[in-house]
Amino acid sequence: MSNETTVRHLAAMGTALSLTVSAPTRDAALRASEAGVREIERIEALLSTWRDDTPLARLNAAAPGVVTLVSPELFGLLRKIFEWEKATGGAFDPAVAPLVKAWGLRTGGRIPTHGSWPLRAVSPIPLSSLSKNLLFASPATTPSPASTKAPGGKGWALDKAAAAMHAACATSGVLDLGGQVLAFGEETITDAADPRDRALSVGRLRLQGASASTSGNSERGVTVNGRRIGHLFDPHTGSPAPDFGSVTVVASSGLTADVLSTAFFVLGPEKGLALSERLRGSGVVHETLFFSESEEGRGLRVSMSPGMRRLFSLSHSKKSSEGDHP
Repeated sequence: MSNETTVRHLAAMGTALSLTVSAPTRDAALRASEAGVREIERIEALLSTWRDDTPLARLNAAAPGVVTLVSPELFGLLRKIFEWEKATGGAFDPAVAPLVKAWGLRTGGRIPTHGSWPLRAVSPIPLSSLSKNLLFASPATTPSPASTKAPGGKGWALDKAAAAMHAACATSGVLDLGGQVLAFGEETITDAADPRDRALSVGRLRLQGASASTSGNSERGVTVNGRRIGHLFDPHTGSPAPDFGSVTVVASSGLTADVLSTAFFVLGPEKGLALSERLRGSGVVHETLFFSESEEGRGLRVSMSPGMRRLFSLSHSKKSSEGDHP
């Protein structure tokens, strides 16, 4: 018996959400899509920091040293997130609140005077001592993609939504939440955007039982006194990470893809690929794709992990898989 497919487009977590769901019957497809939407709304109600009534917002508002009870689900997510801080050598750091405040990224942006911002985000401390400085939404001037939740929250929401859809009898599905895509069941093809103009595609990615997350500054950040301030910080310097282009990570977990695309963007292509190789060697299954401006400034340079060659193809079929491309 052939499957029925339902497609939905709506807003969630401050950005656009689209779901394509296949199931044995139309009613089952509708129920599965509704299960996915409701799960994403539930995660937003857990993690949003643009509202003051969510568990994460209340945790952030607690005074330093004050014990705050959280649910097992939120505690488990926070533990995963802080484990990634260690695994990436601090390139991914959820403790960005002091940097967001110093650079004014929720208030229009500003250039901090010398000595007015920390050299890095708050040093990691035990979960039992979580304070208001440890977790903050990904910075932006207004609610926007990936800005209404904890770092890694968009990927976590996709993971939970896909699980809910599968439990509701979906046989396959594709979820796109603000540009991060997760596909389960049948293989799907998604575009790889040009970091210079994300309306343009420079290639295709094959996804099956995986999520693709892209980090870059092409559509976000603010300009202050002629200086472009990106929305991703280098926790080691306390300044916005250099904007070289973009990085896409494909992983079986949306949370993993979300976290690693942030970490690898902070590190840049050379160091990012080196960390990607080390993490794969330690059992973290993922593949990595970098787009960066060529030295001549006339095209893109493509660099990737070995396994990405099975998943990615350039739009220009006559070009080689790596090197400079117009």
